[in-house]
Amino acid sequence: MIELTVTSIPFVLRILYLRWKGLPITLYNVHMALFAWLALAFIVFFTVFYYYPKSYTGFVPFRTVPVVSENGGTVTAIKVDNGSRVKPGQVLFTVDNTTETAAVKTAELKLAEIEKSFASAEAEVHAAQASLDRENAELEQAKEIFDDQDELRRRKSPAYNERRYQAAVADRDSSEAKVAQAQANLDAAELQLDQVLPARKESATAQLDQAKVELEKTIVRSFVDGVVDQLTLHVGARAAQFAANPAMLIIPDRDDAHPRRVVAGFAQVARSVLYVGMPAELACDTNFNVAMTNAVLPARVAAIQPEIAAGQVAPTGRLIEPSEFAQRGEVVVLLETVYPEHEKLLVNGSGCTVQTYDRNLGHGAFAHIVGALGIIKAWGLRIKVWLALVSGIGLAGGGH
Repeated sequence: MIELTVTSIPFVLRILYLRWKGLPITLYNVHMALFAWLALAFIVFFTVFYYYPKSYTGFVPFRTVPVVSENGGTVTAIKVDNGSRVKPGQVLFTVDNTTETAAVKTAELKLAEIEKSFASAEAEVHAAQASLDRENAELEQAKEIFDDQDELRRRKSPAYNERRYQAAVADRDSSEAKVAQAQANLDAAELQLDQVLPARKESATAQLDQAKVELEKTIVRSFVDGVVDQLTLHVGARAAQFAANPAMLIIPDRDDAHPRRVVAGFAQVARSVLYVGMPAELACDTNFNVAMTNAVLPARVAAIQPEIAAGQVAPTGRLIEPSEFAQRGEVVVLLETVYPEHEKLLVNGSGCTVQTYDRNLGHGAFAHIVGALGIIKAWGLRIKVWLALVSGIGLAGGGH
């Protein structure tokens, strides 16, 4: 509308000239002015719409965290409500923990039983050591008797007795076997004390830790700072375990790494004009006010998605038909406010109109002319904001 008004100046001047001269206004008298108006309007429309792309699909995206229970069970208590502000670690709700509590008790008893087995194992080691000492003593005695009989045999003493000698040999061999058996018993007792029982204790401790983890899962906590919304849970209900059907949603607070930004879609033909750092203005429905302060916010292009989302191909069981992609997608652009204090004015989910201004035209006469035409788009955006506020239908034409 502003473009038509501005470009109609030659035509209006021609009408005023004819009236001043007192000449009749006919098509013949104004056809050149009318042609100039149409030609100038075409040039202005082309220049403005090409160098100053606009998007009506801008919005302020935000994330939500669906809350589900890792262990399905009957809800026993709900600690929050819609609109409650939560912090990391805060309890949201609890589910029945009878089974998990019993598992923890069983694991604790098993661990206590194993710990008591250490005293028994130590006693067995002491007993095996005493048995080994006794057998070693008997072995030494048997060896002394054998040595005496062997000495009599070598000397061919009249006191030598073959039967006594064989008995000494047998007693020595028997004592050596008993010592070996006692040593094996001691090794087995030490193995039980030093390796088997510690391994069983470690396994029982792991089972107890796992049981405690399962018990902890019956208490659902928040992992983020945020506000609870869409709480559908009630005591006695079955807690959902799937994110597709969450018990509640948490809208997390934004941190410095995730500031509020506006995402907008532009026609593909605007891709050759758009660039990172391009100046822009944001007019969001939630920023309208009677004073018209901060209704239009200065911004810049922060990033441009290199792909067109409509062309993405997903794995399916059939061949792709190009006609399925006949609907052209948009160039997705991410915009951020120039002034940090304006970021707080952006409301999550708000719809916005985005007007961009090309400033990569150099410093020639053409660049100055195109730059001057940018004023038309700037005023046009503000008039649309005013009309949207007066009519109450918003920039996108949606009613209250």
